[in-house]
Amino acid sequence: MELKANIFDIQGLSVHDGPGCRTVVFMQGCTLNCDWCSNPEGISLSHALFYDVSKCRLDGACVSDCKFDAIEIKDHKLIIDRNICKSCNDFSCLNNCYTKALSISSREMNVSELMEIIKRDRHFWGKDGGLTLSGGEPLLQIDFAEEILKKSYDAYIHTAIETCGNIPWQNYERAIPYLDWIFFDLKNIDSNLHKMKTGAGNKQIVSNLIKLSKEFKGRLVVRIPVIPGYNNSIEIVNGYIKFFKENDISEVNLLPLHHLGREKYQLLQKEYKMDAKNIPTNEDMNIMSSLFKNEGLKCYIGSSTPF
Repeated sequence: MELKANIFDIQGLSVHDGPGCRTVVFMQGCTLNCDWCSNPEGISLSHALFYDVSKCRLDGACVSDCKFDAIEIKDHKLIIDRNICKSCNDFSCLNNCYTKALSISSREMNVSELMEIIKRDRHFWGKDGGLTLSGGEPLLQIDFAEEILKKSYDAYIHTAIETCGNIPWQNYERAIPYLDWIFFDLKNIDSNLHKMKTGAGNKQIVSNLIKLSKEFKGRLVVRIPVIPGYNNSIEIVNGYIKFFKENDISEVNLLPLHHLGREKYQLLQKEYKMDAKNIPTNEDMNIMSSLFKNEGLKCYIGSSTPF
């Protein structure tokens, strides 16, 4: 049996996720649950069910088709038991939803299918482009990710990943022989604060980053999503700087908080916990950047990473 993975998006012609023009593959599953996540549909390892109430006609077809009695109509509203949906790989509720009010977040693909897309897109990359695996956390589905990276690397395709860091070190050991570039997220240098907004401490993340700084021979860029009032204080930034200098980490990419994914939370019937008015100003970003640069670190804002 050929390896398969759940993939929730594939974006061609991307210019912000590594050098050149790239194909970015978003793989299902993440070990963090960040309050500001712009891809909440990618957190679960399995498919997530979208429900667009504006398209729903309440005709009851999905209620009849669901084999697990997870859907009902009550008080002129469609009620979905998400706990039951988590264990469903059938999604028969979609069969007769002609308005597409219900849809699933991802689809299962095998290695050959994805490699065909990568090879097709290769003609449009130019000399500096390549493949970037993102997510979710791409190395959570490590068997599939390793195989795709190996096949791409062997085909002289530039390879990169965007990783949250909260996975076993063994997953990185399997992937790094076939990687040219790693974007590594570090949401907060304080473990307690990290857990407050992501659902997990940063002990494993920090450990993996230290090991990668010593063992990975490609380009390692640490990404920090800038959340005003959470990780942009001078005290927190000085903690980052101290850690980076102790571990010879030289490149930092600051990503200003945005709220482009908040509508997806409605489709998943989840609460979006962030204040949509809370975004860092250009001044906030420049002040934070200058603190890193003044300590001799290379620091880039947003998509300005020099590839």
